Amino acid sequence: MELSTTEPLQAQERIENLDIIRGFALLGVLIANMAWFSSPALYLEVLGKNMWTGFWDTATFSFINLFVQGKFYSIFSFLFGLGFAIFFERAKERTEKPRRLFYRRLFVLLFIGLIHAFFIWHGDILVTYALLGFLLPLFFNRKPKTLLIWAIALFSVLILFLLLLQGLMALTRMVDENLLANTMQELYVMMTAGVKSSMHAYAHGTFSEIMTQRTADVLLVYSNIFATVFMIFPLFLFGLYAGKKHIFQNIEANLSLIKKTWKLGLIIGLAMSIVKFIAKSQMAGDQTSFYSVVHVGAGLLGDTGLALFIITSIVLLCRNKEWLLKLKPLTYIGRMPLSNYLFQSIVCTTIFYSYGFGLYGKVGAASGLILAIGIFIIQIFISKYWLKYYQFGPMEWIWKSLTYGKVFKMKRL
Repeated sequence: MELSTTEPLQAQERIENLDIIRGFALLGVLIANMAWFSSPALYLEVLGKNMWTGFWDTATFSFINLFVQGKFYSIFSFLFGLGFAIFFERAKERTEKPRRLFYRRLFVLLFIGLIHAFFIWHGDILVTYALLGFLLPLFFNRKPKTLLIWAIALFSVLILFLLLLQGLMALTRMVDENLLANTMQELYVMMTAGVKSSMHAYAHGTFSEIMTQRTADVLLVYSNIFATVFMIFPLFLFGLYAGKKHIFQNIEANLSLIKKTWKLGLIIGLAMSIVKFIAKSQMAGDQTSFYSVVHVGAGLLGDTGLALFIITSIVLLCRNKEWLLKLKPLTYIGRMPLSNYLFQSIVCTTIFYSYGFGLYGKVGAASGLILAIGIFIIQIFISKYWLKYYQFGPMEWIWKSLTYGKVFKMKRL
């Protein structure tokens, strides 16, 4: 029997720092996703190619790969684990079956994610978060130290797996060099075909052709979902650790840990991000080289390190009232992250796909960066206006209402 006091998170219960972090993370996600919205980056990444070779486009592409790509999804993954800890603790106080409430919340997120992936944009992350989220209750009663051990272990398993795979490829090359060469040639042909079909479907195709291409893209993305267990789930556990330690609920008591994390995050994150960047440049589309292992390993450390650096930087800045005031606009975005995430997909696919303005393959990295910043600024104003009259974002309202099985009032009194 559920208690009658079961309610979603209210505005007065929100942690402002987290809303600011979410808002800033959405800017980074949009910047990182812009190439995937505007070009067949899904296939070009595997080929080690870039559509734009001009100075400003190359410089922007390098900046995004070094400081943006992977960092902001890492922040969102961390926040997902942290949000689960906060949600689950409050649910335990308000209902006798908090796990059932949490699973229902995930099923709704999964449904929203599937619609997003198959009908709007193939780069959806919500399905992955929902599926991995079903594992989180297994860890809620674990000690904080145990969570860290599990997170590090999962990262290590992925690196060891890649090293083993690299060894098998080397052995295959020794036994039958043609076999590996033929396999890589087949991959090259498939990825090249993916580039051509994407350019046709998204830039000039009918809605039916876009749906067909998007389905193929989604299935390609999901073919790598096993690796996400070892890449994303450890970040869930880091967030769960922070939630169980109540770090964001009591900043001053955890200030020493936050400052140490800030320093280590900067040093390790920056160093490993540079290694990741160099390794990627050396791969040149060869997914079988040792550089591919270095790229993934350094990426795990670099992305996680800089993500934690960004999170702790915002926390430390928010201790200053002047900085808190400057960062305040980000809270409007951060209070309705699901709505804004989906808004970005709808706007960008409209800009680039043939059923909209048809600019697919025509916008380089530099122009894409400017466009991303412009869209984000517009989102701030829309979110501020919306929250002036409503308690929740539209998608947050749907998510909450379906989770709790009741229709909540949207309008402010």
